[in-house]
Amino acid sequence: MSTNDEGIVVTIDAKRLIAITILAVITVSTLYTYIVAIFAFVAPNPGTYPFDASGDTYDTSNNLQNTFSKGSTVKVKATVEKATGYYTNEPPDYTSYTSISGSSSYRVFIQINDPDNQPYKSCYTTTGSLIQGGTKQYTANFYIDSGAATGTYRVDVLVWSDKLPDGRSLTPTVESFMFEVTT
Repeated sequence: MSTNDEGIVVTIDAKRLIAITILAVITVSTLYTYIVAIFAFVAPNPGTYPFDASGDTYDTSNNLQNTFSKGSTVKVKATVEKATGYYTNEPPDYTSYTSISGSSSYRVFIQINDPDNQPYKSCYTTTGSLIQGGTKQYTANFYIDSGAATGTYRVDVLVWSDKLPDGRSLTPTVESFMFEVTT
């Protein structure tokens, strides 16, 4: 390198400085709007699902099974879990977290719908109480009549619960899963 090397000199006049500033403001505001929109659709609606339900079907020997013949018994095992809290879905703070402490009572209802989506059996309902993060499992046995239609049956596990700490009313949590009935 010689001692006569000159560096690169960038000159920004007033028009270019204004244009760069406007582009920066537009970019930052667009990015902010995008991030707020993501939280608006990702955050769950407060008070909608304070409980989580899951389940599956088993044979009478407690083996996981999804296909049953007419005249057999379907054992439905449903698990209910109380949430630890929920996120608000309201401006300006889409990520405000509210803890659900203490015990909450709930009611569980299990229903089986036939291949035509008509109620087939719904003979299990119970009440209980869970603390934050707690789980309970419920089991119901359903006999498949010899006159039952063949095809895909849907099991719905519905859980209704108390109101949330902020007084909002709740819709039931619904978990659905399927099993097949063959001849």
